[in-house]
Amino acid sequence: MLRNGSPAPEFGLRSDDGAIVSLEEVGNGQPLLLHFFRGAFCPTARRNLLNLQDVYGRIKSMGCGFAAISADAPRDLAALRGKLDLDYPLLSDEGFVVSRTYGVYESEDGEGPQPHGEPALFIVDVDGRIAYSQIMTGPKGLANPSEMALVLLYMTLNGGRY
Repeated sequence: MLRNGSPAPEFGLRSDDGAIVSLEEVGNGQPLLLHFFRGAFCPTARRNLLNLQDVYGRIKSMGCGFAAISADAPRDLAALRGKLDLDYPLLSDEGFVVSRTYGVYESEDGEGPQPHGEPALFIVDVDGRIAYSQIMTGPKGLANPSEMALVLLYMTLNGGRY
Protein backbone atom coordinates (compact mmCIF):
# COMPACT_ATOMS: atom_id res chain seq x y z
CA MET A 1 0.00 0.00 0.00
CA LEU A 2 1.29 3.46 -0.90
CA ARG A 3 1.81 5.82 1.98
CA ASN A 4 1.82 9.58 1.96
CA GLY A 5 5.38 10.70 1.26
CA SER A 6 6.21 7.70 -0.93
CA PRO A 7 7.09 8.17 -4.61
CA ALA A 8 4.09 8.07 -6.93
CA PRO A 9 4.45 5.09 -9.29
CA GLU A 10 5.19 6.18 -12.84
CA PHE A 11 2.90 5.03 -15.64
CA GLY A 12 2.27 5.20 -19.35
CA LEU A 13 -1.46 4.92 -20.05
CA ARG A 14 -3.50 5.37 -23.21
CA SER A 15 -5.81 8.37 -23.00
CA ASP A 16 -9.34 8.54 -24.34
CA ASP A 17 -7.91 10.19 -27.49
CA GLY A 18 -5.41 7.35 -28.00
CA ALA A 19 -2.19 9.11 -26.90
CA ILE A 20 0.15 7.48 -24.38
CA VAL A 21 0.34 9.72 -21.30
CA SER A 22 2.83 9.50 -18.42
CA LEU A 23 2.50 10.62 -14.81
CA GLU A 24 5.06 13.34 -15.52
CA GLU A 25 3.08 14.63 -18.52
CA VAL A 26 -0.18 14.79 -16.59
CA GLY A 27 1.49 16.62 -13.70
CA ASN A 28 3.67 18.82 -15.88
CA GLY A 29 5.83 19.79 -12.88
CA GLN A 30 2.82 20.92 -10.85
CA PRO A 31 0.72 19.29 -8.12
CA LEU A 32 -1.48 16.58 -9.58
CA LEU A 33 -4.83 15.04 -8.69
CA LEU A 34 -5.34 11.44 -9.84
CA HIS A 35 -8.81 9.96 -9.55
CA PHE A 36 -9.27 6.20 -9.96
CA PHE A 37 -12.84 5.17 -10.73
CA ARG A 38 -14.59 1.82 -11.16
CA GLY A 39 -15.63 2.36 -14.77
CA ALA A 40 -18.27 3.70 -17.09
CA PHE A 41 -20.65 0.95 -15.90
CA CYS A 42 -20.88 2.47 -12.39
CA PRO A 43 -23.48 5.19 -11.76
CA THR A 44 -21.64 6.40 -8.66
CA ALA A 45 -18.42 6.72 -10.69
CA ARG A 46 -20.25 8.83 -13.29
CA ARG A 47 -21.61 11.07 -10.52
CA ASN A 48 -18.10 11.46 -9.04
CA LEU A 49 -16.70 12.34 -12.48
CA LEU A 50 -19.35 15.05 -12.86
CA ASN A 51 -18.59 16.39 -9.36
CA LEU A 52 -14.92 16.59 -10.28
CA GLN A 53 -15.86 18.37 -13.52
CA ASP A 54 -17.48 21.05 -11.36
CA VAL A 55 -14.11 21.88 -9.75
CA TYR A 56 -11.87 21.12 -12.73
CA GLY A 57 -11.73 24.78 -13.77
CA ARG A 58 -10.43 25.75 -10.32
CA ILE A 59 -7.89 22.91 -10.38
CA LYS A 60 -6.65 23.93 -13.82
CA SER A 61 -6.53 27.66 -12.93
CA MET A 62 -4.18 26.81 -10.05
CA GLY A 63 -1.80 25.20 -12.53
CA CYS A 64 -2.49 21.69 -11.22
CA GLY A 65 -2.73 18.57 -13.34
CA PHE A 66 -5.67 16.20 -13.26
CA ALA A 67 -6.61 12.86 -14.79
CA ALA A 68 -9.13 10.12 -14.09
CA ILE A 69 -8.18 6.44 -14.53
CA SER A 70 -10.22 3.27 -15.03
CA ALA A 71 -9.81 -0.10 -16.72
CA ASP A 72 -12.21 0.86 -19.53
CA ALA A 73 -10.88 0.74 -23.10
CA PRO A 74 -9.89 4.11 -24.62
CA ARG A 75 -12.89 4.09 -27.01
CA ASP A 76 -15.26 3.51 -24.07
CA LEU A 77 -13.60 6.35 -22.15
CA ALA A 78 -13.95 8.63 -25.18
CA ALA A 79 -17.68 7.83 -25.32
CA LEU A 80 -18.01 8.46 -21.57
CA ARG A 81 -16.10 11.72 -21.80
CA GLY A 82 -18.37 12.89 -24.61
CA LYS A 83 -21.56 11.75 -22.89
CA LEU A 84 -20.67 13.52 -19.62
CA ASP A 85 -19.02 16.49 -21.39
CA LEU A 86 -15.81 16.19 -19.35
CA ASP A 87 -12.93 18.59 -19.95
CA TYR A 88 -10.20 16.52 -18.32
CA PRO A 89 -8.41 13.42 -19.66
CA LEU A 90 -9.57 9.89 -18.96
CA LEU A 91 -6.83 7.26 -18.95
CA SER A 92 -7.20 3.56 -19.67
CA ASP A 93 -5.63 1.06 -17.30
CA GLU A 94 -6.71 -2.08 -19.14
CA GLY A 95 -5.29 -5.03 -17.24
CA PHE A 96 -5.18 -3.08 -13.94
CA VAL A 97 -1.37 -2.71 -14.01
CA VAL A 98 -1.40 0.84 -12.62
CA SER A 99 -4.34 0.13 -10.32
CA ARG A 100 -2.29 -2.64 -8.75
CA THR A 101 0.77 -0.42 -8.24
CA TYR A 102 -1.40 2.24 -6.58
CA GLY A 103 -3.10 -0.39 -4.41
CA VAL A 104 -6.63 0.14 -5.73
CA TYR A 105 -7.19 -3.15 -7.60
CA GLU A 106 -9.95 -5.42 -6.31
CA SER A 107 -10.54 -8.83 -7.87
CA GLU A 108 -14.02 -9.19 -6.37
CA ASP A 109 -16.49 -6.70 -4.99
CA GLY A 110 -18.81 -9.03 -3.07
CA GLU A 111 -21.50 -8.50 -5.69
CA GLY A 112 -19.90 -10.72 -8.30
CA PRO A 113 -16.55 -11.72 -9.78
CA GLN A 114 -16.03 -8.57 -11.90
CA PRO A 115 -12.56 -7.14 -11.18
CA HIS A 116 -12.37 -3.37 -10.79
CA GLY A 117 -10.34 -0.53 -9.40
CA GLU A 118 -11.59 0.89 -6.14
CA PRO A 119 -12.54 4.58 -6.14
CA ALA A 120 -9.52 6.57 -4.97
CA LEU A 121 -7.94 9.99 -5.00
CA PHE A 122 -4.21 10.67 -4.93
CA ILE A 123 -2.57 14.06 -4.82
CA VAL A 124 1.02 14.06 -6.05
CA ASP A 125 3.34 16.94 -5.15
CA VAL A 126 5.90 18.64 -7.39
CA ASP A 127 8.57 16.22 -6.18
CA GLY A 128 6.54 13.25 -7.47
CA ARG A 129 5.55 12.05 -4.00
CA ILE A 130 2.10 11.11 -2.73
CA ALA A 131 0.95 14.08 -0.62
CA TYR A 132 -2.58 12.82 0.05
CA SER A 133 -4.46 9.63 -0.65
CA GLN A 134 -7.89 8.23 -0.03
CA ILE A 135 -8.90 4.75 -1.15
CA MET A 136 -12.48 3.64 -0.78
CA THR A 137 -13.57 0.05 -0.22
CA GLY A 138 -16.88 0.64 -1.95
CA PRO A 139 -18.48 3.02 -4.39
CA LYS A 140 -19.63 5.57 -1.80
CA GLY A 141 -17.84 8.17 0.30
CA LEU A 142 -15.26 9.64 -2.06
CA ALA A 143 -13.69 12.85 -0.74
CA ASN A 144 -15.52 16.07 -1.52
CA PRO A 145 -14.01 17.54 -4.72
CA SER A 146 -14.05 21.04 -3.22
CA GLU A 147 -11.93 19.79 -0.31
CA MET A 148 -9.44 18.32 -2.77
CA ALA A 149 -9.31 21.67 -4.58
CA LEU A 150 -8.46 23.33 -1.24
CA VAL A 151 -5.58 20.89 -0.68
CA LEU A 152 -4.29 21.70 -4.18
CA LEU A 153 -4.67 25.44 -3.53
CA TYR A 154 -2.62 25.09 -0.34
CA MET A 155 0.04 23.24 -2.33
CA THR A 156 0.20 25.85 -5.08
CA LEU A 157 0.67 28.56 -2.47
CA ASN A 158 3.48 26.52 -0.87
CA GLY A 159 5.69 25.63 -3.79
CA GLY A 160 3.69 22.56 -4.81
CA ARG A 161 4.25 20.76 -1.53
CA TYR A 162 1.86 19.76 1.23
